[in-house]
Amino acid sequence: LVDSIQYAGVPVNVTINGKTRCQGYIPTIVNKCGYYLKEQATQTRGIFRVSGSAKRVSELQIIFDTPPNYGSQLEWTGFTVHDASNVLRRYLNHLPDPVITLEYYEKFRDVHRNLTDDEEKIAAYQELISKLPPPHACLLMYLLDLLSIFAHHSEENLMDSKNLASVFQPGVISHPNHAMSPGEYMTSAAVLKFLIDNQSSFTM
Repeated sequence: LVDSIQYAGVPVNVTINGKTRCQGYIPTIVNKCGYYLKEQATQTRGIFRVSGSAKRVSELQIIFDTPPNYGSQLEWTGFTVHDASNVLRRYLNHLPDPVITLEYYEKFRDVHRNLTDDEEKIAAYQELISKLPPPHACLLMYLLDLLSIFAHHSEENLMDSKNLASVFQPGVISHPNHAMSPGEYMTSAAVLKFLIDNQSSFTM
């Protein structure tokens, strides 16, 4: 992730109700896909679940991997929102360390398991977010903002926070030791759902 930002990163400023929640850098591929999807796909049914064209997704990956622009000049002509959502998910799923790093994997899950009061959970998650490496914290904040926008339009796109969490959990909060465990997957997805539902409460 750090290398992605070093070679192909863009500044981002996440604001909620006029308040800055995150300032930092995210990978160009995340910024380009996120902006395009927010502009074009909030009401697209099954967005993030429907597959794009394998050929076009591969073309996008090459574009985002190619210097000197690393996709920053991409205009999306000839590509669909499903292509964009697929390449975004694929990028996140192939990060060497998930967005919530392995060091903090169980710490985030412990909050879900050990606390029942929402306000206490929010405070505990906020403390953990503040301890994440800055590139990971900023990417997490950006993704929570992005996913909350789609959850807000779930009546049209059929992707509520639970569905979004199940789709994005592998790239955001996962552990190789739990890759084949449905129970562990459900716990991690529940953590991400809570973070999406309460994203306006978090800051870096």
